[in-house]
Amino acid sequence: MNESMASEKAQRTKVALIEAANAIILEEGIDNLTLDRVAERAGLSKGALTYHFSSKRSLHAALIAHYVEHMNEEMEKYTSLFEGDDADRLVAGYVEWFKAFDRNNRGWATVGVTLISSFVHDKELMAPVTAWYEALYQRIERLPVEKQVPTLLAVMTLEGFFYAHKFGVDFVSPKLKKALWPYLLEKVSAVDVKRKEQKVDY
Repeated sequence: MNESMASEKAQRTKVALIEAANAIILEEGIDNLTLDRVAERAGLSKGALTYHFSSKRSLHAALIAHYVEHMNEEMEKYTSLFEGDDADRLVAGYVEWFKAFDRNNRGWATVGVTLISSFVHDKELMAPVTAWYEALYQRIERLPVEKQVPTLLAVMTLEGFFYAHKFGVDFVSPKLKKALWPYLLEKVSAVDVKRKEQKVDY
């Protein structure tokens, strides 16, 4: 096996372990997340697991990094649906992202809130999440001055919906949400974008 193939196999193994850990969090809760259970769930040896994750903490760090990678992918997926300036694509993309998340979050709501609530006081583990939000707000502050406040208001509104959904307290009716999205886009942020003709895997 050449070096490239070995690297690809190692990466597949690492992903399989992370997915197994996420499945345990979803089905059994993070208190039942052990290295032995992850190896068993992934169908791999304990040695294969410890090659990638020498401790439970290193597994936790990988799970948080994977969660942030997912957030980056979702942000890019939905903002890239639109043509327009950065502020307008950001708001339009955020709206589409939450609409998809609201329909089917594929377990990420539970994984996200579990990881964040479990490690919120651990600055080292939370560093990727902190960096993601810092980058988001820096992106908003780089916008033209007249776009900053409307974009921030729209984004923070949507962040509120994301977290309400994650914590199971999103009781806003579909009818009211449907009325809110154009209000955010048109009245709050005056978004001017063109949606591209491309399909999205929600």
